[in-house]
Amino acid sequence: ALVAEARSRGVEAEAMVLDLADEGVWPDALNRIAAAGPVAGFALVAGTNHDTSLGKLEEPAWDRVWAVNTGFHARYLQSLARPGALAPGARGILVGSIVGSRGNHGQTAYAAAKGALLDLLPLAPRGLRLNALLPPLVDSPLLANLSDDARLRLFKNRLLEDPDPAHSCAEAGAFLLGEGASYV
Repeated sequence: ALVAEARSRGVEAEAMVLDLADEGVWPDALNRIAAAGPVAGFALVAGTNHDTSLGKLEEPAWDRVWAVNTGFHARYLQSLARPGALAPGARGILVGSIVGSRGNHGQTAYAAAKGALLDLLPLAPRGLRLNALLPPLVDSPLLANLSDDARLRLFKNRLLEDPDPAHSCAEAGAFLLGEGASYV
């Protein structure tokens, strides 16, 4: 939705779909991005979860959730610190989750990994205006394994009603990547 919204505003945008749980794809992805030239803008949108309490969370699940939700993001920001990696006025967005700012029972790894994205903001390379977008619950593939009853309970408890939260988040993301948000 973010790519479509950016394109509707006249911004050249491209989506790259990766299995970030496979850290073996990271170097190729980073090389493809670097080969395209200086980065003017980007949004890192990735998510996976393993719902369980901290005491029941096994190390492979923790590592997978951390790699997808935070690990690649940190590596990507590191790659942007090299000379010539950023175009003048470069902008970026790390898409997290409201759960990362307040936690959620049973989503230990997800909440910790998404919360860590906020800690990456002040570490952005010089010359990059980096923001975080923390959407509320959005119907996405992340929720695919939920029963209809569980899905209904989750969406019933949202604080705000929005008929199309994915579109609202895409509009916010497009704004943050645009000229109008130069001091946000």
